[in-house]
Amino acid sequence: MLVRTNFADTELPEGSGGEVATVHEDPGTGIDIRFGDGPLMNILGHGLNPAPRPEN
Repeated sequence: MLVRTNFADTELPEGSGGEVATVHEDPGTGIDIRFGDGPLMNILGHGLNPAPRPEN
């Protein structure tokens, strides 16, 4: 699933796009997202919005 951030961070500007890699069973543990070719980042689910798939 593709997502976009809905917050600004020093490492990640608002609206950054990524793909969900792992959804943890405990909601407090967050969701692992891969942004571009970078490492996984753990984000809380309320900091993400669905992103539309790019048109081919």
